[in-house]
Amino acid sequence: MDPEKSGLPPYSDVPSSHRHSHPHPHANSKRWLRPSRSMKLIVLCLGFIAFAQWRQLELLPTSKPSSNLSAARLQQDLATCAKLRHKPQDPIGLGREKNARYVEGTRPTLIRNATVWVGEAVEGTSPEDDRAGKGYSWITADVLVDQGLIQKVEAVISLDSLPKDTQIWDAKGRQLTSGIIDMHSHAGVDSLPELNGNQDTNEMSSDITPYVRSIDGINPFDHQIQVIKSGGVTTSLVLPGSGNNIGGEAYVIKHAVGKKDGRTEVSAEDMLADPDRNWRYMKMACGENAKRVYGKVGHSPFSRLGESWEFRHAFEQAANLIREQDDWCDAAEKNGVETLTKYLPQELKWESLSAALRGQVHINTHCYTVPDLEAFVDHTNEFKFPVRAFHHAHQTFLVPEILKRTWGGRPPASALFADNMYYKAESYIASEYAGKILWENGLTPVYVSDNPVLNAQHVLFEAAKAYKYGLLYHVALASVTSAPAELLGLGQRIGKIKPGFDADIAVWDSDPLSVGAAPVQVWIDGAAQFSDPFELNKPLTGPISPDPELAKTREETTDLNDVVFTGVVKVLLSGEEERPASDEPFNVVVSGGTIKCVGTCSEEVAAAKSSSKKIIDLKNGHVTESFTAFGSTIGLNEIDAEADTDNGRSPGFSRGIDGLVLDNKKLHVAHRYGVTKAISAPKFSGQATHSGTSVGFNTGALHAFEKGAVWGEDVALHRTLSLAAKRGENPSLSGVIGSLRHTLLEAVASNDTGSDPFSEAAHLKKVVNGELPLVLTVHSADAIVAALRVKSEVEEALAAKSQPAKSPKIKVAIIGGAESHLVAKELAAADVGVVLAPFEPYSSTWDQRRSLTGAPLTNGTAVDVLVDAGVVLAVGLEEDWRIRDLGLAAGIAHKNGGGRLSEKKALDLVSNNVYKILGLEEPQARKAGHFIVYEGNPLEIEGRVRAVGSGRETVAVFDRKYTSRYFSAQPTTTMTRAAVVCVSHGGGPMPVLGDPGHASITASLKERVPKILKLNTPDAPRAIVVVTAHWSEGRPTISSAGSHDLYYDYGGFPREAYSLEYPAPGSPSIAEELKQALEKEGLSPVLNSRRGWDHGVFIPMLLVNPAANIPIIQLSVLASEDAEEHLRMGRALSTLRDSNVAILGSGFASLHNFSKMRSLFMGDPSAGAKLGKQVGEWNAELTDAVAKEKLEDRTQALAGWRKFAHSYDMHPRGGGEHFMPLLVCAGAAGDEAVGIYKDDFHGVDINTYYWGDVRV
Repeated sequence: MDPEKSGLPPYSDVPSSHRHSHPHPHANSKRWLRPSRSMKLIVLCLGFIAFAQWRQLELLPTSKPSSNLSAARLQQDLATCAKLRHKPQDPIGLGREKNARYVEGTRPTLIRNATVWVGEAVEGTSPEDDRAGKGYSWITADVLVDQGLIQKVEAVISLDSLPKDTQIWDAKGRQLTSGIIDMHSHAGVDSLPELNGNQDTNEMSSDITPYVRSIDGINPFDHQIQVIKSGGVTTSLVLPGSGNNIGGEAYVIKHAVGKKDGRTEVSAEDMLADPDRNWRYMKMACGENAKRVYGKVGHSPFSRLGESWEFRHAFEQAANLIREQDDWCDAAEKNGVETLTKYLPQELKWESLSAALRGQVHINTHCYTVPDLEAFVDHTNEFKFPVRAFHHAHQTFLVPEILKRTWGGRPPASALFADNMYYKAESYIASEYAGKILWENGLTPVYVSDNPVLNAQHVLFEAAKAYKYGLLYHVALASVTSAPAELLGLGQRIGKIKPGFDADIAVWDSDPLSVGAAPVQVWIDGAAQFSDPFELNKPLTGPISPDPELAKTREETTDLNDVVFTGVVKVLLSGEEERPASDEPFNVVVSGGTIKCVGTCSEEVAAAKSSSKKIIDLKNGHVTESFTAFGSTIGLNEIDAEADTDNGRSPGFSRGIDGLVLDNKKLHVAHRYGVTKAISAPKFSGQATHSGTSVGFNTGALHAFEKGAVWGEDVALHRTLSLAAKRGENPSLSGVIGSLRHTLLEAVASNDTGSDPFSEAAHLKKVVNGELPLVLTVHSADAIVAALRVKSEVEEALAAKSQPAKSPKIKVAIIGGAESHLVAKELAAADVGVVLAPFEPYSSTWDQRRSLTGAPLTNGTAVDVLVDAGVVLAVGLEEDWRIRDLGLAAGIAHKNGGGRLSEKKALDLVSNNVYKILGLEEPQARKAGHFIVYEGNPLEIEGRVRAVGSGRETVAVFDRKYTSRYFSAQPTTTMTRAAVVCVSHGGGPMPVLGDPGHASITASLKERVPKILKLNTPDAPRAIVVVTAHWSEGRPTISSAGSHDLYYDYGGFPREAYSLEYPAPGSPSIAEELKQALEKEGLSPVLNSRRGWDHGVFIPMLLVNPAANIPIIQLSVLASEDAEEHLRMGRALSTLRDSNVAILGSGFASLHNFSKMRSLFMGDPSAGAKLGKQVGEWNAELTDAVAKEKLEDRTQALAGWRKFAHSYDMHPRGGGEHFMPLLVCAGAAGDEAVGIYKDDFHGVDINTYYWGDVRV
């Protein structure tokens, strides 16, 4: 590396100078005369001076400066001293004129109408509230980027203020975040597909290699760099591997390569996220790996004891170098370099590690277990260096107090997988709730990919699952944005959407923590990365409203024979699809472990209540078939990398049932997450290979002789045709295919049934007789074609042997199928089903290199192509840890399938379709007792399993309790339940023009209503729906543009009334949410992007929120003035309140009759008194109706409002439009108590009604 870039001069081997020896004077006390006391003092002083000078002679010339040292180099070394002692600081963001990575000629971009996650709490939020999620919200804003930086984030950015060449990009209300940051990746050094020539992850010449650098192996042409970016990832920390205790230096890169990505060159240097290299980074690793790679008798490290020695010895070498350098620098600064006899000590081998001990390098350490964590924390205190993060860190959640003992006063973060565990002994003790537990103990979780271990394209989904497992919403989103940015020392530059930050941005097609979220566009340093991105066809939805129930992570499991579930809204069981829709939730009655009734089940529910049977009331309950795991090793393996816990490799023929082991951790987890059945075959050679016959079993069984434990002794015969098959007797794929053909044709030709019904020959005979399916593990489209050819050839041989009228077929299925989309039509024609495993392949091996990774890079995935071709499709498991995620995989297929798959058909991918593909009888959930009860939708991130039936006489019921001190605050991560208020907006513009008769109304709009709405607080609404009396339509009509002009719908007022401005933004996304909510209520709303805001909106809002910083959505009333319809509109709006959208009705509920009001304006005392009395009586009857706390009672009372006293005097016939907003608000209030305040309007009382948790 260029010395200027490394910050240190070139290195050379310079031998250390030897210390000069000087004879010490020997005094014979017998020869000395007795000196005086003063002489003794003089002699002692001289002796001390001589000793001190002798100690310094090493660095001093004996007579003149050494002539063989370069003065220029000595000066260079002296300058290096300052660099050695320099303590780096996080580089600034705000204040830069341009991003150092900015490429001249990149045009400015204005992203309009976005729903923006800034990435931090509003100013003034306390640290405690910040941790609890208060003060965080999505805001509607425009974002301007230029010079590689975010320049502005404002509600509305005027086009007039922009440079002429600015590009306009309409976000259409979609959600916008900073680019995702992956703090543990090997992209570029472990290029895909994996080939020997691509492998530069570990330098295994030595266990201690701090001197190697990942940048020297980064391959910019690794296609995975682009795939990762298609998941919204803009920045990655590229680490060396974990094969060594000290693996070397790491580098932070951005995923923009070459001119097509807006760069000027193709190089690793150009990819560096911080070209100034303010910070350096290093990878270390504890535990299994190093002792496995290097440990053998006579070679360290053989054990963790040896690893600690290797660490400490290395740190000692680096510390010694530091001491030598500091001594040299001290002497040079004190005495001058011309007095020195050697150059500054330098040793390239230990330079980076010494920089780490000096605090110039952020150390990231791969460390799983408690002993490893404790030992490494001990090293930090012995050698006084901090650790930025422990990676993988599976057991950190168990020992937060150990992490807090790390030197430096800042505990390390934990860089985690969400639920990837059990793959080796170190990961066997782990929890999906680790992130939540760490956060509650004051520690920081971040989520990482370890790409290519996980496909970093989906690292955001790790954070989404963390949210599912109880981590607060804002912490989950921060775990892949602002938190890793801060840990990288780049927290002022990346990870947030604020002026001064790098313009690294992602706009999403749905909430980023929702199932299947994908970017619509990605920007890096202000340059759009996809010229023609594929966009998924999804309805526009608003942000997730965080579910506090997810914080309930302490479980109590009870096995019940009988239980009743109420509040079930969908029953997604085979045979139940035709159940007519109902407004009322279903009940599901379980008795003896099986479902006995679905529906109202009145008698069964009554019987359950009378006999004190367990009744569980669900919120948004769903019932589905249980899931089936196919392709994994569960039941045959407990810890992937531990031979003693594994059935072992089986390159010859064997039967899965002979190696079946039940009642272990993997199976308990499978059952807990609704996977009640599994089909597992012995491994051929390694992970995701199969051989012999698979066994079908119940995951909840204790042993194989238990009733129902094994439901299929030999479910299918398996052969592997992937790259892993090239070994032993068949080192070629052609040989493997040929062997398959040969054995099948032999079985066709043989008439011998054999003496061993359990032999391979006997099972091959069953295959060719159509009695047993043949399952081929294969990814390559070419190998699939070869397999289809073999199938055809075998069937031709069968036809030749059988009667002419018969057309024998063998049942063949594919598992793997990464490239199966390329031959989808051929698979369908051959009636060959596909079990995708992995579900989302990403070219990890050569035979998967043509995988489809989905939007925005590819137009669809293998799921889409196979479904369109008519192939029967299922989702399998290539790794056991994914057992928790089968329901989520079905959710992704549903959400991202463009309507191809209904909810039921998506769930069939992980249940019924497995049996269809294998030609087996599909299980009937109701009859067999294999089902799952969910609270929430199983295809959504918030869905959680509440009960599992597994074909036994009992049902496992999971009751969850809170363990988080933050749970009650969690909804404020983005929203609280917003208020409803119905105001009187006054006459025309008079309230804002200072009319004395409106003084009371004006004061309340300024002071009371902002408090009700919680404006200017962390809980302020994310938007306000204003129901205006001045817009009457035949159908509910919604303003839907990102901004709206004002509609001055009044006349005869002063000139200033026509120059009023209210520049608050609109929100297309929330308008769409409102439309969908109204549709669910059975109404027929329309969107209108053209109509301006009338004075029913802007007059009150000018007083309520003059800052105009909250989006407004204007909603019409109905010209029909139908009370029932307006109350239904309110019920629809109530759902938006849960996502912190406030409702403001703008009318004049107490009185709106101009002929009557004229008497007030004209000052007629008698007429005024009479009207005042009528208004009082009207208000009293109206208040009685509005004050009913139950929505049902309130609705019934208000439906007859025209029968109230003086109703036609208050609102003339055909003139009730100013009463309609109150009906909408009353419907939106739900079962809440009303608040009331009165304003004086020309001597009569005008009532305002409101609902919420603030009283004024």
